[in-house]
Amino acid sequence: MNDEQRLLVHTPHETRSIVIVAEDYARDLSEVLRRADMPLNTRCGRRRLCDGCLVEVKRGSLWSTSDGGEVSASESGAVRACDCRLGPGADVEIYIPARSLLAHAPQIVASFRCNVSYALDPLWQRVRLDAVPKSGVSLNREAVARLIADSSARNLPVVADASIEPVTDAELGGRALVREYRGEDWLVRDEPLPHGGPKFGIAVDIGTTTVVASLIDLATGEVRETASALNAQIALGDNVVTRINLCTQDKAHIRELQEAVVEKSIGVLIDQLIAEAGSSGGQVVTLCLAGNTTMLHLFAGADPSSLGVAPFTPQFLNYVRVPMEELPFATNSRSASSAPAGARYAPGAAAHLLPSAGAYVGADITAGVFASGMIYRREPCLLVDIGTNGEIVLIHDGHLIGCATAAGPAFEGAGMSFGVRAGTGAISHVRLTEKPLTAEIEVIGGGLPIGFCGTGYVDLVAQARMRDLIGRTGRMTAAGMQCELMHVLPRGRGFRLATGRGGEPLVVSEADIACLMQAKAAIAAGILCLLARFGLEPRDIDTVYLAGGFGFHMDLKSLIGCGILPGFDPSQIEIVGNTSLAGAYLALIDAGALEEIKRLSGQMEIVELNLEPNFASCYIDQLFLP
Repeated sequence: MNDEQRLLVHTPHETRSIVIVAEDYARDLSEVLRRADMPLNTRCGRRRLCDGCLVEVKRGSLWSTSDGGEVSASESGAVRACDCRLGPGADVEIYIPARSLLAHAPQIVASFRCNVSYALDPLWQRVRLDAVPKSGVSLNREAVARLIADSSARNLPVVADASIEPVTDAELGGRALVREYRGEDWLVRDEPLPHGGPKFGIAVDIGTTTVVASLIDLATGEVRETASALNAQIALGDNVVTRINLCTQDKAHIRELQEAVVEKSIGVLIDQLIAEAGSSGGQVVTLCLAGNTTMLHLFAGADPSSLGVAPFTPQFLNYVRVPMEELPFATNSRSASSAPAGARYAPGAAAHLLPSAGAYVGADITAGVFASGMIYRREPCLLVDIGTNGEIVLIHDGHLIGCATAAGPAFEGAGMSFGVRAGTGAISHVRLTEKPLTAEIEVIGGGLPIGFCGTGYVDLVAQARMRDLIGRTGRMTAAGMQCELMHVLPRGRGFRLATGRGGEPLVVSEADIACLMQAKAAIAAGILCLLARFGLEPRDIDTVYLAGGFGFHMDLKSLIGCGILPGFDPSQIEIVGNTSLAGAYLALIDAGALEEIKRLSGQMEIVELNLEPNFASCYIDQLFLP
């Protein structure tokens, strides 16, 4: 129809025309765009608290949801898409800058290292009966199970499934059974698949922002392929708290969030992995997953609402096994007795969820404690995973204690004047050179930048402090106000470090520095509070295992220089990458590793920092730069 109202959307890469329907007038603009498959960086959960979803009105008018006022093309500057809506009438034309788009490619860490030895004793195994030692007994179902139990190196009972048929001597050469780990025992059953071809497991790290999966040959432990993508849940909420709140407000969101991570994230990655390996989904027989407690709840379809209110009680913390037929994968039937065409997994496959230690110290951290090897160290060691929720674990004299500290989203660039996630176009590193003072920048993917990610902000703060351009409070010194990079803003001042793709100056303001200092103070105070529990100082720590994407890409001198790791030396720090994925991999190929992760998750003491008497004063002390 020619009289349809349309929303014309320009981005740096494309122009789209969206037909407006009657229901769109009740939605904010960010929701209209999300439904049109153009999600924005609504980092605060569309609560009008950040500038992640800024758009520019080029033609027509929008209407403010806050005060009902008109936002027209004649007004200068950009507006938050979550704070305005469409009105009936003329077509509207907007421009979305690159940094407001959720679609720009993220920088994801799929690399990991395993600092522990491990066996090849996977959670799913084929056992050929001609390889089982015979004891002269009749090979009925119970006898087969006993023989397989005798051949197992693990001290867990073996349960025989009722489906196992008696085995004659003539069948021993060609018959195979499946032995699968179930937490408390091994289940032995008939193999429902042809014997040919390798069988695969998939290790998965479910992050709040990204999901990483590796395809593992269970016969060898070889990592065949690795793939990663944004967590599709991000279109519904940028952070854990937002997603918990969605489930609290409307239980229908639990299923929606589950489908987003299971089908739209992990399912898509499975398709990619098996295609790259030249295999079929019917060869995928098991999954092993690590992630924070909320992500595992949503994967399993459990209501996470109780994680959002004190006393933050989860539905489960322990190891959980979920039959994959109970998950919302689109391409497998519950009733299928063999792998259907296009299946994502084999019949009878199950997902194994690693155990968490607390509501905000999840399986990603217990996996990291094991994979880093710190659990076996005699010296005091720390594991630090820096992010929106910074997790910290200390081991000393056999005691294992952990905490989570709410650093906020500043390390992901949220809330900053020109902040973006670590992805293509983001300034990831800054180097200040003198005489004259200039800024050398490193842009992910090259080309002109769109903004700064967290590592770039940390570099700037550390280097500006080292050159006395800012004082301990983060405010500009006299030298900073007189330097060549000083830039006056409408509401303050800052350092102009680059020119963006649209020709605008990219500035790190004093307000941005203050925001970063609050985030760094939360991490630093959490570390120091754990150390104080045992009367330790930073110099007493043998190794700080720095886990996660932020630490993987961070300059260690900048981390220390801005005070995130207060009082430490670079020689104490070991970067270990994606330890969540590493732990999932180890548990997948070695049932003994999973048993160890279960053990350590049960013995870890969780410290609630809000109840620590010294945390508030320590946090205030850490609001200053070194």
